[in-house]
Amino acid sequence: MEDDKLIKKQRLIIYIISIVIVLALVVVVLLNVVPNLKEYINDPILFREYIKENGIIGVLIFLIVQVLQVVISIIPGEMIEIAAGISFGWLLGLILCMLGIALATCLIFYACKKLGKPYIDRLVGKGKLKAFDRLNHSKKRDQIIFMIYFIPGIPKDLLTYAAGFFDIKLSKFLIISVVARIPSIVTSTLAGHYILEGNYKPVILIFSITFVITAISYITYSLISKKIKNTNEQIDNDSNM
Repeated sequence: MEDDKLIKKQRLIIYIISIVIVLALVVVVLLNVVPNLKEYINDPILFREYIKENGIIGVLIFLIVQVLQVVISIIPGEMIEIAAGISFGWLLGLILCMLGIALATCLIFYACKKLGKPYIDRLVGKGKLKAFDRLNHSKKRDQIIFMIYFIPGIPKDLLTYAAGFFDIKLSKFLIISVVARIPSIVTSTLAGHYILEGNYKPVILIFSITFVITAISYITYSLISKKIKNTNEQIDNDSNM
C-alpha cells in the first residue's frame, strides 16, 4: 500500500517537472526566436510583418502565444485576437484562435487529470477552484458555462481549470467553451482586419455592438446566477431543517 502511494507520488512529481520543463523550453524558444516578442504583442502591425516574413513558423509561434495566453494568461485574450485579425484576416484569424484555445483547453484538462485537484489548487491559488463546486452540480451547468465564455470581459481562466474536475467530457466542454467564444473572437478579428485597412468606422461600430451585447448578456448572467444562488441557499436551509 505504501509502495503504491510512493509510486503515485513519484509519477506526480515527474508530471509536474515535465510540465515545468516544457513551459520553460517554450518560453526560452519564444524569447530566442522572437527576441522582440513584447514589442510585437504591443504593436499588432509589427507582429503581422513578422508573421508574413516567417510563414509557417510565424503561424506556429502565434499558436504557441495563444495557448500560453489561455494556460497562464500572460496577455489579454482580446489583444491576441485583434493581432490575429491583422495578421491573417478575420476568418483565418478566427480559425487559428479557436485552434489555439482548443489546444490549451486539452492541455489544461490533461494536467488536471494527471496532477489531481490538490496540485492544481496550489497552482492557481488555494481555495479558488472551490467556488465552482456548486456549478458542477447545477442543472443549468452547461448553460452557465456557455454564458461565462460567451460574455467578453468575464474571467474565464479559472473555470477552464475547474472544469477539468467536473463531471463533463472534454469533447463536450470543448464544444461549449469554444463555440461560445466565437462571437467575441469574430468581433476582435474583424476589428483587427479593419484596423489594418485604416477603416476605423466599422471598428467603432463593432465594439459598440459588442458593448451592448456584453451588457445585456452580463445582466442576464447575473440574474441567472443570483437565481441559482438563492435556489441553492433554499435547498441548504431545507436540508438543515
